[in-house]
Amino acid sequence: MGIEDEIEAAREKLQETPVNKATETERARLKAKIAQLEEEQEKRQAETGSSTQGYAVEKTGDATVALVGYPSVGKSTLLNQLTNAESEVGEYEFTTLDVVPGILQHRGAHIQLLDVPGLIGGAADDKGGGQQVLSVIRNADMVVLMADPDRLDGFDRMDEELYDAGIRTNMEPPNIKVTKKDKGGIDVKAPIDLTQIDRDTLEDVMEQWGYVNATIVIREDVGIDRVIDALATNRVYMPALKVVNKADQIDKDTKIEIEDEYDDPIFISAEHGTNLETLKDAIFEHLGLIRVYLKQKSNTEADKEEPMIMEEGDSVETLCEQLHDTFLDRFKHARVWGESAKHPGQRVGLDHTIQDEDTIEITKQ
Repeated sequence: MGIEDEIEAAREKLQETPVNKATETERARLKAKIAQLEEEQEKRQAETGSSTQGYAVEKTGDATVALVGYPSVGKSTLLNQLTNAESEVGEYEFTTLDVVPGILQHRGAHIQLLDVPGLIGGAADDKGGGQQVLSVIRNADMVVLMADPDRLDGFDRMDEELYDAGIRTNMEPPNIKVTKKDKGGIDVKAPIDLTQIDRDTLEDVMEQWGYVNATIVIREDVGIDRVIDALATNRVYMPALKVVNKADQIDKDTKIEIEDEYDDPIFISAEHGTNLETLKDAIFEHLGLIRVYLKQKSNTEADKEEPMIMEEGDSVETLCEQLHDTFLDRFKHARVWGESAKHPGQRVGLDHTIQDEDTIEITKQ
């Protein structure tokens, strides 16, 4: 039996197994087996190149965002509005047959946007070449999910396809650490109460994954799916935005209903250019980008035309590394003006955390 057949057989068995307390452990084992087999399948495909052929995209700019949606939802029109790309637009499905890149310039950042072929149901199982599309999405830093008023259920289906492909949107990795040891079996350490999974089931899943002797430390109240995410090596975590196109066709009451159901999506009209500035700001902020202005001398103004683009949580040390090796090797101190400074011109060291629109002057030895 090939690996694809094994996956299909395990899925069928899981579907046939009822959801109740008595079958909890068996369902957990099956979920772990499916995840294991899928990971092995991906490794084999990566070795042969069969999972990613056809959509090789070189990443460029400060970050990469994938525009994801079902066919003919307006992604190509949006890309053309936001960037310098020329993506073909048509009123029929599958207009985009390849990945079309473009560069969004916003707040001093150069953000690569990728218009990927329309995502269709069953993409995670490679329907319609879906695995090639998903491989591009996996390598992005963020995803924009796009739907129109007539197909809002596309949001739920896209979420499912991405989840099935191991792409976790707007989620943090599970706070779980697994360490192999030489003997002693499975040791479960949890400083909190585990209300969603019992320890026997947890040990069974660990053994299913090949852990005979190991310590697993769990610092959040997790279910079996999160435990499997921690054991798997092929999970990708990234921010996501939901965008409703053709907003000019939606009345006020319907818009409120959509906001409640889909956690405040951004309403736009790609064709008419409506609300695109709001979308640009949201992309920049969800990517966690910040701007840093460099000041060369005490008596000069900072260059605010060409900011350094960095990420939230970056430090002065990170800034020096990005500038040049000599900045780090010869660093003496820095002075900071802005939100991160206790007072204007505060003198700081390499460990100082930078915030958006800080002005920084670096003094070298």
